[in-house]
Order: sequence, then C-alpha cells, then structure tokens
Amino acid sequence: LLTNDLIGLSGMFVQMCMHLYLPADVIQANMHNFCILRVIWRVFGISSGCVAFVMALERYIALAKPFFYHKYVTDNLIRKSIFILWGIGVFITFLPLFGFGVYYDQRKKTCARYREATEPIDVAYAYLFFTVGTLLCVGIVICNLSVRKVLYQSHRKMCRQFGSIKPTPMLNRSMSQTPKSSSFTDSNIMRMFNEPTTEEIRFAKLMTVLSVFFLICWLPQMISIILLQQLSAAMKLKLSWVFRVSDILILVHFMLDPYIYVLLKKSRRSDLRTMIRYMFSRNQRFNIVDAALSPMQKSTNSSPLP
Repeated sequence: LLTNDLIGLSGMFVQMCMHLYLPADVIQANMHNFCILRVIWRVFGISSGCVAFVMALERYIALAKPFFYHKYVTDNLIRKSIFILWGIGVFITFLPLFGFGVYYDQRKKTCARYREATEPIDVAYAYLFFTVGTLLCVGIVICNLSVRKVLYQSHRKMCRQFGSIKPTPMLNRSMSQTPKSSSFTDSNIMRMFNEPTTEEIRFAKLMTVLSVFFLICWLPQMISIILLQQLSAAMKLKLSWVFRVSDILILVHFMLDPYIYVLLKKSRRSDLRTMIRYMFSRNQRFNIVDAALSPMQKSTNSSPLP
C-alpha cells in the first residue's frame, strides 16, 4: 500500500511539474502521451482502495470468524487477493485506452476526465467507475463497522453469561465470612467482565476513524461523477468548487493513507493479534473465576455444618 501510494503521488507530482515548467509547445506536442500517463496514475488510486478493502475484510474475518481465519486465511492468500483485485482495478482503469471511456479530447487536443463524458459509451464507463468506487467504499465501511459490532456483541454475551452465574447458599455464607475475598470477587472479577478492555476500545475507535476517513475522502469523488452527468452546464459552473474539493480530498487520502494504514502497522497488527487471542480466550475467563472462588469453596466444604 505504501509503495502504491508513493508511486501514484510521485508520478502525479512529476507530471504537474512538467506541465508548469516545460515550454507550452512541448506540452502541446506530447499532450496525448501526458493523457495516457494520467490514466496510468489513476490506476494507483483505485488500487489503494482495493488494498484497503482486503485489509478491512481480513480484520473482520479475524475477529468474527477466528477459527476459520486461523485455518484458512494465510499471508499468501491475502497477497493473492490483493493482486487479483489490483488486476481488476488495472483492467477497469485502462479500458479508456481501448475505446471504452474517454481520456483524450481529439477536437480540443486536451486531456478529458471520465466523469465529464458526453458520449453514451463514455458515460457508461463513468457509471462503471462510479459503481466500482462505491462498492469499495461500502465494503470497507461495512467491514470496519462490523468489527465494532463483533466486539460489542461478544462483550454483551459474556456479561450476560457471567450475570447468570449464581453462587450457592453455602458459598454465600462463606463469602459473607470472608469480606476480603468477597471484595476481590465483587470488584476485580465483575470489572473484568463488565468493562471493555483496552484492545476493545482502541480497536473500536480505529475502525470508526478508518471508516469516516475513507468516506470523507472517496465519497465526494463518487458523488461528483453523478453530478457532472446529471446537472446542467450552468449548475456545473456554480458547483465547480465542489469538484475541486473532491479532487483535493482524494489527494489528501493519498498523502495520509500510508500513515494510517502502514506506518501505524506495528501497533495495529499487535492490537489485531491481541484481539484474536482475546476472542479465543473469552470462554476461558470463567476458569479465572473458578480459580478465584475455589479457595472459598474448599473452606466451605471443609467446615462442619452448624
């Protein structure tokens, strides 16, 4: 993901500098080649979304289906999934070079954006790109928010299970005779079940941040495709600032994407591994309760009846 975003950003930056500093006649003579380069840089944009979707899906499967994840999901499978989606993204992005979609205006001798298409076949490509981008947005958000749901449901389930455990009358008597042990049981054990762990809180916050960040950066770009196809020329002119903002947000996504997904990888992966172990060991927490109560049970069983 870091390499993908770095190549995309570097390529767009170099091409922008060439447009600014090269002589106008050189730019005009090679305009068609520059337009092809713009299509190539677009590949890295949709590829970034594909990689982010695979990462989000991996997180969801790891926490929602931990046994399936450990048995079937491997690093090799994840890499293959990324490359398959990346290949699909490349195929869709390069379609304008083969006549399906617009990237160069022959009449004006300038580059044309797919979302500004006017011919039926080019408009169809714009809607295809809109569909792919929207599916990526929806998929990433659903996976990230589903992780929150899994954590919430697991926590509530364990709270209900622990709340259904009732001490025996003899155990109650023993606990009343040992206030120190009772204090440990009431405070430490109940807090262990009723309070979310640090990993739960951190992971839930991370999923929310990732979902909101991706939607803010990508959704305006998808909406702009529909607006440019449906609005009149006068309205397009009035809303030109909206289209510029959508382009800036995509650029912001390219710039911050490596930091959020990659540079924080060590801590995030550590949290993910901790959460997987945590989900596995949820049921084993009752052993801790038994260990805490066993001394009191032994004391009760050894004491003579009154």
